[in-house]
Amino acid sequence: MTSTSKSDAHDSASHAAIVPDAPDPFVPPKGFTTATGPAVDVIVPEAYARWDPHQQRGYLAQRLINAAEGRTVAFAYDCVRVAGQRDRHRDPWETAASIVSASMALSRHGASRLVTTAVELTERLPRTAALLATGWIGILAAHTIAEETAMVSDELMPELDRRISEALAPTRRRTHPPRLGPLRKMLTKTVSACDPVGADARAREARRDQDVEMVPLADDRALITAHLTAETAVEIADRIEALARTASEDDPRSLGELRAAGLLALSRGWACLPDVDGEHPGDPDGQAAARRVTIYAYDDGSPDNRGLTLAGYGPITGHTADQLERSARRRIDSLADLADPDCYAARRYTPSEALARFCKGRDGTCVFPGCQTPAEKTDLDHIIPFDHDNPECGGHTTSDDLGSLCRFHHRLKTEGIWAYYRDIDGTYVWLHGPNHPEADPGTRITTAPGGPLAALAPPRHPESSRRQQDAAEAGRTGSGSPASRRRPHLRHRRAAERSRLRAQAHHRQQEPRSGRPPRSAPPQDDRPQQDQPRSSAFDDEPPF
Repeated sequence: MTSTSKSDAHDSASHAAIVPDAPDPFVPPKGFTTATGPAVDVIVPEAYARWDPHQQRGYLAQRLINAAEGRTVAFAYDCVRVAGQRDRHRDPWETAASIVSASMALSRHGASRLVTTAVELTERLPRTAALLATGWIGILAAHTIAEETAMVSDELMPELDRRISEALAPTRRRTHPPRLGPLRKMLTKTVSACDPVGADARAREARRDQDVEMVPLADDRALITAHLTAETAVEIADRIEALARTASEDDPRSLGELRAAGLLALSRGWACLPDVDGEHPGDPDGQAAARRVTIYAYDDGSPDNRGLTLAGYGPITGHTADQLERSARRRIDSLADLADPDCYAARRYTPSEALARFCKGRDGTCVFPGCQTPAEKTDLDHIIPFDHDNPECGGHTTSDDLGSLCRFHHRLKTEGIWAYYRDIDGTYVWLHGPNHPEADPGTRITTAPGGPLAALAPPRHPESSRRQQDAAEAGRTGSGSPASRRRPHLRHRRAAERSRLRAQAHHRQQEPRSGRPPRSAPPQDDRPQQDQPRSSAFDDEPPF
């Protein structure tokens, strides 16, 4: 028998859960209301009825989430179908991706990925699509399956779909779908067994997914991720480790700091680590890279450098701002001059550097709904098209008349699928253009600038907003014909790429090992030999 002292009882009571008061019923803010969604049936084990209520609640919640994601796939495919029926000249996948992005506030990449997965599942993987629609698998699993089977030929897909769906289907011993790691392993084995040529082609295609990205973190830090081939990643890691080992014994930096310094040294072309302050190579013989890089920062005027924002990163602390200001050059531009429609620069097509920096610092990203493309990587679009023959009659090259659009959404605006204007409060209002597959004059989607200079977004000349609204609603902000487009639609490009990679993989498999040409001589430098980059006939072209 165990006894409990009064002090123990008091300690237990002090750790009892605190139940908050029930919140007041949610009241939608002004301009919003509530809508009831459709009910959906999901798949659950027969033993579900005997489970604990809390277990039922969690299990059912996940199945409903998966089924809701399945409805987004159905919606995306409907967008492709409608876009293809209304206009057979424009690429329905691209138009559908813009509709999905505007409706669901997805980035361009997220919307394009959803459209691609929707087409793959609906047309090539119907059995697997049913597992998503009933809530058994989620959208991440659906994306993985669609991508891993993309290189399989159409005639083999029914058998592959059957194998995948049977391997995923719920059984008495499987009350949950496999996680992504085991799912990828299963897909690799299944695709290799069903279509070894497709598996080889997929491995070759994956080499094109290489990329390097920078993601801002807290505390004035950032995360750089790199998707590389295995041999390239090993080489870079070895070089960084070798540079880190060159530090002296009295170097105060941790191993992680030394590796970060080694990465900086590689990017600047230095043969050894930089000093502790990161400004100069530690070895006087170290050679800096020839290319000069300019980093921009925006100051909102707050005291003590508390309002500084680094372009391409975000807000930084006063400490980091003080470090940057030691070598920075400060420039002050007059917003009145940048917005002046009567100045000479307003009648030139190309904006000045000062105007471009302000507009991108104001917008922060592409201003299309859901797009996350940084403003530094966007085009500056004349909301009312610039009239090259008579600059007085078209849009002006001023801060009031320019918006940041990524190349993809810039092209869709130019083709008249979407239209937009800047409202008097500085927000952007998007509506269907004259060539949108759905004629809906009531659609209005509002986005707000998110850059460090967003507080300066309201137009200096409100009449420019009225001109833009009239032009957008009249369909005069973009109506370019797609007849001049030279690249095939995305569906046909993917099919051609699948055929090309499969042909290469088939040729390699048919080539006898003994008859293969001898390996080329090793390169003179210590870098591994790489394939020459392949030029693509389908590169994006500017929309203007």
